[in-house]
Amino acid sequence: MVRRRTWLVVLVALGLVTASVAYGVVALDRPQVESVDNEWGTVTSERTEVETRIGVDDPRLLRLGDAAADVSYTVSLNDLEIASERKRRIDAAGDDANVTVSTWLDNDDIPAWWASHVRRNETTTVRVEPDVVVEYAGLRLPAEEWTRTRTVRTDLLEPLRLTERREVRAGGQLLFVVNETDAQWGTATTNRTPIDASATVTNPTPIPIPITEVRYAVRLNGVPVGQGVAGEQTLLPPNSTRTLAATAAIDTDELDEWWVTHLRNDETSTLTVDFTATLEYAGFEREVPLDFLSYNRTFRTDMLGSADAGTVDSSGNQGSAAARNRSVGIDGTSRSSPPDSEPAPPGMVELFGTPVRTTRV
Repeated sequence: MVRRRTWLVVLVALGLVTASVAYGVVALDRPQVESVDNEWGTVTSERTEVETRIGVDDPRLLRLGDAAADVSYTVSLNDLEIASERKRRIDAAGDDANVTVSTWLDNDDIPAWWASHVRRNETTTVRVEPDVVVEYAGLRLPAEEWTRTRTVRTDLLEPLRLTERREVRAGGQLLFVVNETDAQWGTATTNRTPIDASATVTNPTPIPIPITEVRYAVRLNGVPVGQGVAGEQTLLPPNSTRTLAATAAIDTDELDEWWVTHLRNDETSTLTVDFTATLEYAGFEREVPLDFLSYNRTFRTDMLGSADAGTVDSSGNQGSAAARNRSVGIDGTSRSSPPDSEPAPPGMVELFGTPVRTTRV
């Protein structure tokens, strides 16, 4: 009987000691994620490195004996998980414990992100979710949940949404008048992103103007990402107004090549859309640029937050889309971009050997 009581006392004492140790550890408070800094690392044609530095606040616990941290985190763009990593038993000693990890995203995932960006009205929500668990004395103490989000917006079609009236002249004679232009995104997929452009055009002359074909070419940072026929044969009857439809398309599955140039250029890109038309006039046929639909648009993103802001909006104000070699940055300023060849005088194109001028009225 005495022996049984003795063992009971010993067990109670051991339980109190264990509870005291556990309480002492827990009393140090749960670790907290204080900061998460992300930046792009190595960029290759096939994959992109994401480097992450996580600041953990609870150095007292991390300095105890063999305490170590298990770290996992994910990076998502519009709920598409593009990168994830998990590392176990990381030593994070120091007054300010910092855990550095890196992971890789597959550039083949970029088309899916682009399609989601366009479908969400050119908006991307970037979400970084770290998870830190400190292990000590057989206990697992998870850090408080911490999530970082930021929003990235672009407005790539804004330069085409104009109600500015412009005249197209040849040899001093009025050919037709562009009353307004517009553009909308079609349904974006991982294979194709349509751009549905249109122009309301008036032919005030007594001569019909046949347009046999409209073609397009799309480039991002000089990388060809789309080309083809944008519109079939149409006729501008005399003294009439018609809407010219032109549908271009970005080959979404080609955007992994552009992505590399975007990151290497400090997340800055220029979208170039060129439309050309084959016209019949006075018995001649010739291809001419459609300046009123063609444009450059410069935009910048900040996916991982190097600008230290919650929202990045690359939209800007552009005076006119009729100026062929103009672009707009996120600060709203217009600036020249280098032409592909020696340009004609401003506002001038050659139509059947005759200068054609586009003017605003």
